[in-house]
Amino acid sequence: MNSSELRALRKETDPLADEIVTKYFTESAFDRQKTMLFFDALSKNSDPIPPGLPDYLEKYFYETEDLPSWADKNKIAKGEQLFSTYGPQILMMLCVKSLPMAYSCGDGAQVLYKTGRLIEQNGVIDGVNRRLMETTQFVISVAQENGLAPQGKGIRTAQKVRLMHASIRYFLGKGKDWDPAWGQPINQEDMAGTLQSFSSLVLEGLAQSSLKLTQEEKDAYIHLWRVVGHFIGVKPELCPEGYDAAHSLGESIFNDQQKPSDAGKVLAKSLLDFMEYMLPGNLFDNLPLFFLQTYMGQKTSEVLGIGWPPKNPLGFFMERIFQDVDAHVDGDEGFGKLVAYFASKLLFSMDHFYYGGKKARFWIPPSLRENWRL
Repeated sequence: MNSSELRALRKETDPLADEIVTKYFTESAFDRQKTMLFFDALSKNSDPIPPGLPDYLEKYFYETEDLPSWADKNKIAKGEQLFSTYGPQILMMLCVKSLPMAYSCGDGAQVLYKTGRLIEQNGVIDGVNRRLMETTQFVISVAQENGLAPQGKGIRTAQKVRLMHASIRYFLGKGKDWDPAWGQPINQEDMAGTLQSFSSLVLEGLAQSSLKLTQEEKDAYIHLWRVVGHFIGVKPELCPEGYDAAHSLGESIFNDQQKPSDAGKVLAKSLLDFMEYMLPGNLFDNLPLFFLQTYMGQKTSEVLGIGWPPKNPLGFFMERIFQDVDAHVDGDEGFGKLVAYFASKLLFSMDHFYYGGKKARFWIPPSLRENWRL
């Protein structure tokens, strides 16, 4: 798609979800309790539909819970198998590639900045931790085995994310500090770009980690996320089939949207602080920055204000050691085992994170725990 076509998508949103959310918030006077009930229901990702919601909301959940006719269950199963095998590395890619790439899109980053849920508040990163763990939980819910099957946790989670996006659109659109030049909040171009950052960009990151995937595996993982795109309201023509077409669309979107912004820089700093906080001890200090620069490259690193060239001797030292280990153990040329080690530590910390004195809501299926040795 050319730039003109992509810019037109910034005016398009998700009419079905927008209509439901607008009806919910306008059918009576503003009611704080009602608003809190709605957001509480959406934040509990895969929980059943809570009682007390209007009939049309229940109808939405029941009428949009079936797989689309084009969905291929065999491809979905292969995509789930890829996640089962490389889940920790895939979840690490969210932090060092998917999210920072999304932050580098200056207009789209405004939504994440304005909602305030992904930035530090007075030096406190609890809210950032919670939101990033919710994002990680979303990926686990949709990509786990049978996540997109009937009664699977992934479908209900994706349905709620769709309504959450519409709610954010509703409130940001009514605010006085939203610049129309940014496009509609969470518009179709931003949703399509985010979908690719969670799918084709992740696969690109695995290749950078010297993990060798077949074309069939890559196409299957893209298909799984194409189905997720259907459930969260991305237009069908913006969810292409196959890795090559999906990656090409993602590149077009990022080339169209990437530019420096204060919002993107603040978000990138909060993300780095989150990873530093989550990793135990001091051994990994500054390693998140090294990884982020390594996976994003010079252009995006500079857009995010994190500097270039990389200046982390520890990162280079560890990369060199693990390259030697990889070459000695299995002849690989890369640092895949360093990535696997770093990814497992990051995931372990999320799994044992306490928020306000209580263990954070973070659920990993037993089968994945066994595969990932948690």
